Amino acid sequence: MKKVLFLSNTANFSKFNRPYMRWFKAKGWQVDYCSAGEEEVADCDNQFAISIARSPFSLKNIRAYHEVKKILLENQYDILHCHTPMGGVIGRLAAKKLWQKGKIKVIYTAHGFHFYKGAPLLNWLLYCPVEKWLSHYTDVIVTINEEDYEKAKKSF
Repeated sequence: MKKVLFLSNTANFSKFNRPYMRWFKAKGWQVDYCSAGEEEVADCDNQFAISIARSPFSLKNIRAYHEVKKILLENQYDILHCHTPMGGVIGRLAAKKLWQKGKIKVIYTAHGFHFYKGAPLLNWLLYCPVEKWLSHYTDVIVTINEEDYEKAKKSF
Protein backbone atom coordinates (compact mmCIF):
# COMPACT_ATOMS: atom_id res chain seq x y z
CA MET A 1 0.00 0.00 0.00
CA LYS A 2 1.28 3.45 -0.90
CA LYS A 3 1.43 6.08 1.83
CA VAL A 4 1.19 9.87 1.94
CA LEU A 5 1.82 12.18 4.89
CA PHE A 6 0.33 15.68 4.97
CA LEU A 7 2.16 18.12 7.26
CA SER A 8 1.34 21.62 8.48
CA ASN A 9 1.78 23.62 11.64
CA THR A 10 -1.97 23.73 12.19
CA ALA A 11 -4.65 21.10 11.77
CA ASN A 12 -6.90 23.71 10.17
CA PHE A 13 -5.08 22.97 6.93
CA SER A 14 -6.73 19.55 6.96
CA LYS A 15 -9.89 21.32 5.76
CA PHE A 16 -7.96 22.62 2.75
CA ASN A 17 -6.52 19.15 2.15
CA ARG A 18 -9.69 17.09 2.62
CA PRO A 19 -10.43 16.73 -1.11
CA TYR A 20 -6.87 15.57 -1.72
CA MET A 21 -6.91 13.27 1.28
CA ARG A 22 -10.18 11.74 0.08
CA TRP A 23 -8.75 11.33 -3.44
CA PHE A 24 -5.72 9.44 -2.10
CA LYS A 25 -7.99 7.26 0.10
CA ALA A 26 -10.21 6.46 -2.90
CA LYS A 27 -7.09 5.34 -4.79
CA GLY A 28 -6.18 2.94 -1.96
CA TRP A 29 -3.45 5.00 -0.28
CA GLN A 30 -2.82 5.22 3.45
CA VAL A 31 -3.35 8.89 4.33
CA ASP A 32 -1.73 10.32 7.48
CA TYR A 33 -1.72 13.84 8.88
CA CYS A 34 0.84 15.59 11.06
CA SER A 35 0.29 18.94 12.81
CA ALA A 36 0.31 20.60 16.22
CA GLY A 37 -2.69 18.39 17.00
CA GLU A 38 -5.15 20.98 18.21
CA GLU A 39 -8.11 19.28 16.54
CA GLU A 40 -9.30 15.90 15.29
CA VAL A 41 -8.58 15.50 11.57
CA ALA A 42 -11.12 13.71 9.39
CA ASP A 43 -10.28 11.59 6.34
CA CYS A 44 -6.96 10.27 7.56
CA ASP A 45 -5.76 6.92 8.82
CA ASN A 46 -3.31 8.22 11.41
CA GLN A 47 -2.94 11.61 13.00
CA PHE A 48 0.33 12.69 14.59
CA ALA A 49 0.69 15.62 16.99
CA ILE A 50 4.11 17.27 16.89
CA SER A 51 5.71 20.19 18.72
CA ILE A 52 5.63 22.54 15.72
CA ALA A 53 5.30 26.30 16.25
CA ARG A 54 4.42 29.00 13.74
CA SER A 55 7.39 31.18 14.64
CA PRO A 56 10.66 30.25 12.90
CA PHE A 57 12.48 31.32 16.09
CA SER A 58 10.69 28.88 18.42
CA LEU A 59 12.87 26.15 19.89
CA LYS A 60 9.85 23.84 19.72
CA ASN A 61 10.60 23.49 16.00
CA ILE A 62 13.85 21.66 16.74
CA ARG A 63 11.85 19.01 18.58
CA ALA A 64 9.27 19.00 15.76
CA TYR A 65 12.05 18.32 13.23
CA HIS A 66 13.14 15.22 15.17
CA GLU A 67 9.53 14.09 15.60
CA VAL A 68 8.80 14.37 11.87
CA LYS A 69 12.05 12.66 10.95
CA LYS A 70 11.12 9.74 13.22
CA ILE A 71 7.60 9.53 11.75
CA LEU A 72 9.04 9.50 8.22
CA LEU A 73 11.59 6.79 9.02
CA GLU A 74 9.11 4.56 10.86
CA ASN A 75 6.34 4.76 8.25
CA GLN A 76 8.22 4.81 4.93
CA TYR A 77 5.96 7.26 3.09
CA ASP A 78 5.96 7.55 -0.68
CA ILE A 79 4.95 11.22 -0.58
CA LEU A 80 5.34 14.02 1.95
CA HIS A 81 3.02 16.97 1.24
CA CYS A 82 4.06 20.00 3.33
CA HIS A 83 1.98 23.10 4.02
CA THR A 84 2.59 26.37 5.86
CA PRO A 85 6.04 27.95 6.08
CA MET A 86 7.21 25.99 9.14
CA GLY A 87 5.59 22.78 7.94
CA GLY A 88 7.48 23.24 4.68
CA VAL A 89 10.81 23.91 6.37
CA ILE A 90 10.59 21.16 8.97
CA GLY A 91 9.16 18.60 6.57
CA ARG A 92 11.73 19.16 3.86
CA LEU A 93 14.62 19.15 6.31
CA ALA A 94 13.34 15.97 7.96
CA ALA A 95 12.88 14.25 4.58
CA LYS A 96 16.15 15.47 3.07
CA LYS A 97 18.16 12.24 3.39
CA LEU A 98 15.24 10.07 2.29
CA TRP A 99 14.69 12.40 -0.68
CA GLN A 100 18.37 12.26 -1.64
CA LYS A 101 18.16 8.44 -1.65
CA GLY A 102 15.05 8.57 -3.87
CA LYS A 103 12.86 7.05 -1.16
CA ILE A 104 10.28 9.84 -0.94
CA LYS A 105 8.72 12.51 -3.14
CA VAL A 106 8.27 15.92 -1.53
CA ILE A 107 5.55 18.43 -2.38
CA TYR A 108 5.42 21.89 -0.82
CA THR A 109 2.29 24.01 -1.15
CA ALA A 110 3.24 27.62 -0.51
CA HIS A 111 0.16 29.47 0.71
CA GLY A 112 1.85 32.78 -0.10
CA PHE A 113 5.57 33.40 0.14
CA HIS A 114 6.59 35.87 2.86
CA PHE A 115 8.79 37.62 0.30
CA TYR A 116 6.65 39.49 -2.19
CA LYS A 117 6.63 42.86 -3.90
CA GLY A 118 6.38 45.37 -1.08
CA ALA A 119 7.37 42.94 1.71
CA PRO A 120 9.85 44.15 4.34
CA LEU A 121 13.51 43.67 3.45
CA LEU A 122 13.92 41.39 6.47
CA ASN A 123 11.40 38.97 4.93
CA TRP A 124 13.44 38.84 1.73
CA LEU A 125 16.71 38.33 3.64
CA LEU A 126 15.29 35.63 5.90
CA TYR A 127 12.75 33.65 3.90
CA CYS A 128 13.89 33.84 0.27
CA PRO A 129 17.33 32.17 0.75
CA VAL A 130 15.78 29.42 2.90
CA GLU A 131 13.12 28.72 0.27
CA LYS A 132 15.73 28.67 -2.50
CA TRP A 133 17.90 26.21 -0.55
CA LEU A 134 14.99 23.93 0.38
CA SER A 135 13.67 23.94 -3.18
CA HIS A 136 16.63 21.69 -4.03
CA TYR A 137 14.98 18.96 -1.90
CA THR A 138 11.49 19.46 -3.26
CA ASP A 139 9.92 17.66 -6.22
CA VAL A 140 6.96 20.02 -6.65
CA ILE A 141 6.21 23.52 -5.37
CA VAL A 142 2.53 24.46 -5.59
CA THR A 143 1.73 28.17 -5.43
CA ILE A 144 -1.61 29.90 -5.02
CA ASN A 145 -0.98 33.20 -6.79
CA GLU A 146 0.70 34.44 -9.96
CA GLU A 147 3.48 36.41 -8.24
CA ASP A 148 4.61 33.36 -6.24
CA TYR A 149 4.33 31.13 -9.31
CA GLU A 150 6.61 33.44 -11.33
CA LYS A 151 9.10 33.70 -8.45
CA ALA A 152 9.19 29.92 -7.98
CA LYS A 153 9.53 29.28 -11.72
CA LYS A 154 12.35 31.81 -12.08
CA SER A 155 14.30 31.28 -8.84
CA PHE A 156 13.54 27.79 -7.59
